[in-house]
Amino acid sequence: MELSELRSIFPGFTLEFYKTLLKTCKVVAFPPDQVILREGSYVNVIPLVLKGLLKVTRKEEDKEILLYYIGPGQSCIMSFSACISNTQSKIFAITEEDSELLLIPSGELAALMKKYPLLSNYFFSLYHDRYENLIKSIDLLVFKNFDERLLLYLKEKSRITGNPVIQTTHQEIANDMGTLREVASRTLKKLEKDNKISLTRNEIIIL
Repeated sequence: MELSELRSIFPGFTLEFYKTLLKTCKVVAFPPDQVILREGSYVNVIPLVLKGLLKVTRKEEDKEILLYYIGPGQSCIMSFSACISNTQSKIFAITEEDSELLLIPSGELAALMKKYPLLSNYFFSLYHDRYENLIKSIDLLVFKNFDERLLLYLKEKSRITGNPVIQTTHQEIANDMGTLREVASRTLKKLEKDNKISLTRNEIIIL
């Protein structure tokens, strides 16, 4: 990882901070479907996404629901919270595609935040963004029906990945939306009938 590349992905910090990050932290490449953090485990590292995409979910018995995605230039605020409070993780994080992460050791986080206040500002900004997303999610649950929510979910995933073609399965969508596969399949077919999407095998095209 070159210093200039790190600066372009995470702008706004000092030159000394970037050099410290590269000296203190590891840059690790992960394949798709690699578990980064499990619920109930303690956080050993805070991931900063350099390339790729992470999916953060919440699981309860046999149910799962999508919380948010983490793209380049972002980090996992739930991992940060668990690390700061020294509590067990409440989330499950997995790579959606080939990803490259800069991993901050949890033991170094407090010292880095104390020495570089801009790092604290960065995480507080993430808190604000996630709070805004939480409000939007509540609004969707209360005021939108499921087909509208599903279409917005597909559009958001397309925006994050930068691709109008979404490679996924009906079961994965059902997991992310916290519903049954049959409900997801039925609603996808309705959206296709309404000319909002086009369905192929394990692919969804936003029209």
